[in-house]
Amino acid sequence: MLRPLLMSATALGLVLVPPAPELELSAVQLARHVYLVPGEVGRGSEGRPNAGFVVTPEGVVVIDALATPVEGRALVRAIRRTTKVPIRWLILTHHHPDHTFGAIELRKAGARVIAHPDHAMLSAENGWDNLTADWVRTHGIEAMRGFVYADTADRPMRTPHDSLVLGGRIIRLWHPPSPAHTAGDIVIRLPEDGVLFAGDLLIEDGISMVVDGHSARLLGALDSLRQFGASIVVPGHGALQRDGGAVLLDSTQAYLRTLRRTMRAAVDANVPMRRAMATLPPPDETRPVSVNSRLRRNAARVYVEMEREAMGMETATP
Repeated sequence: MLRPLLMSATALGLVLVPPAPELELSAVQLARHVYLVPGEVGRGSEGRPNAGFVVTPEGVVVIDALATPVEGRALVRAIRRTTKVPIRWLILTHHHPDHTFGAIELRKAGARVIAHPDHAMLSAENGWDNLTADWVRTHGIEAMRGFVYADTADRPMRTPHDSLVLGGRIIRLWHPPSPAHTAGDIVIRLPEDGVLFAGDLLIEDGISMVVDGHSARLLGALDSLRQFGASIVVPGHGALQRDGGAVLLDSTQAYLRTLRRTMRAAVDANVPMRRAMATLPPPDETRPVSVNSRLRRNAARVYVEMEREAMGMETATP
C-alpha cells in the first residue's frame, strides 16, 4: 500500500530552484555476494545511512532505501552498476524516514518490501503529512520530488525470526523484543558470509537513540548481536565494523548502562528531570539528531523509564 503525498511548494513556503545534480553512490563488496553502499562517516545519525544488497542468481535483495527519492535512485544506479539481475526485495531495518523515504524508487525498480508492520514513531505524532513536510524542509523539494510513502510491507515480519530464500541464498531476519531502537526493528544476517546489518541498533558514535525505543530492550538486543557471531557488522550510520562490532557494542552498552544508573539515582533522590539533565550540553534546536540533541532526548526518555521502574510499572533491569 502506498500512502500518497499531497503537497505543493507554495503550501510549504518553499522557493523552487533548478534540479540539483543527481547523487552518485558506489558499492563496496563485503563478501562474495554481499555489498555495502556506504553512508557518510563521522556525522553520526545526521549523516546519510548505510545501505546494502545481496546478489543471487534469481534477483537482488536490498537492505534499506535511504532518505529521499534522489538517494533511492542513486542506490538503484549503484546496484545496476554491479549487477543486471532483477531487484526483487527491499528489507527495511526500521521505519525512520532516513532509511525508508527512498523506498518508492526501489519499488519502481521492481522490489517488494519486507518490513515489520509497526510504523510507530514520535516524529509522526502530528501526522504523516507533517512528517513529510518537515523532511521536505530539511532535504529540499527537489530531493523529495516524486515521493510517496512506500514502506508498508508486502511481506510483513510478525515473528521474532524469519528467513528469505532466493536463488539458493538464505537471508536470516531477526526482530528483537520491541521496542529496542523502534517498535519495528529488523536485523539482517548472512551467516554464510559472516555479515550482519544492524540498522540503528548501532550508530558509529555509540549514542543509539531510544526515543522510539527502550534502553533495557536495546541493551538486550545488543547482547543478542554479540551472540550471532558475525565478523563484519554494518551499523545504521557510520564506519563498517570489521571486528564483529565488539568495540562499538561495548561503547554503546557502556553509554546506555551509565545513563540508566544516572537517571535511576536521580529518580531515587527525587531530583526533577530538568535538574537531572542540567549537566548535559544544550540541544541543537534545528538539529534533532545531533550528538547534543540525542544525549538530551535519550536522557529524558530514560528518566521516564526509571520513574516507571521506581513505581513498579516496569520490571527493573540489573
